[in-house]
Amino acid sequence: MSRVAATIYHLFLAEDNSPELFAQARRIHSLIPYTALKQVIRFANPAAVMAGVLDLFLAQPFGAKSLLQRIFGLALGDGIRSVQKSIDTLTEKLDEPILSEKIKNFVEANESIKAEVRAEAKMQGLDLVVPVLQCEDTLPQLGEQDVARMFNAYVAWNNAVENVSLRLPTPSL
Repeated sequence: MSRVAATIYHLFLAEDNSPELFAQARRIHSLIPYTALKQVIRFANPAAVMAGVLDLFLAQPFGAKSLLQRIFGLALGDGIRSVQKSIDTLTEKLDEPILSEKIKNFVEANESIKAEVRAEAKMQGLDLVVPVLQCEDTLPQLGEQDVARMFNAYVAWNNAVENVSLRLPTPSL
């Protein structure tokens, strides 16, 4: 029982996204018709109980979405909003509208273009973002200065990551 309590504590209180997760759980809880569920569970036959619960969650009254579809839609919508919030925050911090638009257009491009760029990145041993920004098949086209600045930033990042252990002070004993 203590593991359940610890899990609930971490999910709804201790994690960074706990407020969003708790709000999502409350919204899903508000969708479940507990009185109808209570009436279904009253049956003594377990098969009838399962069939009734399934009917409750999968029924589409008057052609509307079922309860299960609403719950999944709510969860997916929350996930999409969360990802979009992260994208907006990064776009604002980056403060490079041309680069942001180029990446967005790549994401929305044809699968053939994406596969080609991914293959190029793998062949050259680069992170995907470098060939994405160099890609001539997606708009806007970047100038030579922008590409050079971006590639220099990529090289500097890799250099910093590879040499991080060289700069860290060693603990004295």
